[in-house]
Amino acid sequence: MINVNQFKQLCADIVPAVGINGYVMASTYEQGTKKLKDKAGLILVGVYPAYHFEGNVDGSSTVNEMLLYIVTRQIEGGSDDQEIKQYADTLEAMIKLKDYLFGTKENSYCQRFPRIDAESLQIDPEYNIFGGYIGYSIKFTC
Repeated sequence: MINVNQFKQLCADIVPAVGINGYVMASTYEQGTKKLKDKAGLILVGVYPAYHFEGNVDGSSTVNEMLLYIVTRQIEGGSDDQEIKQYADTLEAMIKLKDYLFGTKENSYCQRFPRIDAESLQIDPEYNIFGGYIGYSIKFTC
């Protein structure tokens, strides 16, 4: 199980590894909106991990449910080409993040998440999230 301090360190470590501008941590959409206000560039939004348990009374294990976003402030009144570039930039950063988390890079977290479930991985585009940001989210269990 990853605790809050470990999660904070993970978010801090992701920023230079992926080459983005910063991070915020939030538990709700409203909190993320407040923390992102006026932030520029590519920003990681780490949603505090959720947990569930698998097994039975004789033995159970904790499963982390992880949700991370990489977003950028949407250009108001921007052209389709500007929007496509913003999505392309955030997707490129998200693919770097996926590679980092799944251990395809030298300094990955594959040991931190030894039970990462590749089948649970889902990357989705996001529009007008956190009060005017666009980008991608990644969800997985480990």
